[in-house]
Amino acid sequence: AADRFDLIIRGKSGHAAHPEDAIDPIVAAGAFIGQAQTVVSREIDPLMPAVVTIGMLHGGSAPNIIPETVELRGTVRTLHHSARDTAEAALKRLVAGLEAMHRVTCTLTYRRGVPPLINADSVLDPAIAAVRAQMGEVIESGRPSMGAEDFAEFAERVPAFQLRIGSGAPGRRDHLHNDHYQPDERCIGLGVQALSRIALDMLA
Repeated sequence: AADRFDLIIRGKSGHAAHPEDAIDPIVAAGAFIGQAQTVVSREIDPLMPAVVTIGMLHGGSAPNIIPETVELRGTVRTLHHSARDTAEAALKRLVAGLEAMHRVTCTLTYRRGVPPLINADSVLDPAIAAVRAQMGEVIESGRPSMGAEDFAEFAERVPAFQLRIGSGAPGRRDHLHNDHYQPDERCIGLGVQALSRIALDMLA
């Protein structure tokens, strides 16, 4: 699953030399960033992969001014529905505690994105058998990924599976989402073969 959150922390602006007259949202943001990492390490089952990443932090305009607001944006990635629920609840609870501890006011917007992609054995097993019949022992079991995939929306509604077709070019180590990525286009024909055989066998 891939969810995202936006957090605006509002304090009270003031001079850096007189922090007692201000309410510092940067200090509060720092506390939140540190505590957010405990969501994975202390609240989610260690056997359930989860990631909380804060990828954007904006606040302040000068070194001698305590700003009025700080904005953070982050993402939560999970592979299990229960871990997804736990992470969302924990982050909301952390924000509430932040207000009490640091005297700030917070606006948290939490958006659920695509769910985890789970292959259904009822269609995956015959698909693997079809590919092996057509192409031999070419299938490798991959590791679960914390990346997101829109196809998961289909897989939540009907039995589905996803096959990844290797597209790496010999001698290259670049991957998807890389500005140097150069796929080996021969993979397109192999993908057509695999999916055609799967369709023919499963519809027979």
